[in-house]
Amino acid sequence: MTPQLVAIVLAVVLLIVVILLLRSYVLPEKYAVIWLVAAVSAIILSAWPGLLDTVARFLGIGQPINLLFVGGFFVVLLLLMQVSLELARTRDELRKVVQKLALDIERRPHDDA
Repeated sequence: MTPQLVAIVLAVVLLIVVILLLRSYVLPEKYAVIWLVAAVSAIILSAWPGLLDTVARFLGIGQPINLLFVGGFFVVLLLLMQVSLELARTRDELRKVVQKLALDIERRPHDDA
């Protein structure tokens, strides 16, 4: 089995896993977009390895592998940004719920028994 064939098979497996996770509602749609783009990009770059050379030359990058690492780093940064935004949203929602609960508890009549 050639390395190119292994890369194509692994990229297709990644795409199938992302689709299955999306269909079973384990992976939310907002996260799936980046994973789907990454999987399709991996399939394209695996099937046509000369494409990476061409894009790297066009962008003025000496080694195509450097373009691949920069692309992977960018995808990881996007995922981290997405998770950070979700965490901030969840923190704000939790704060609002806790404040509302505290006000409800404070308004309840107290038993002095």
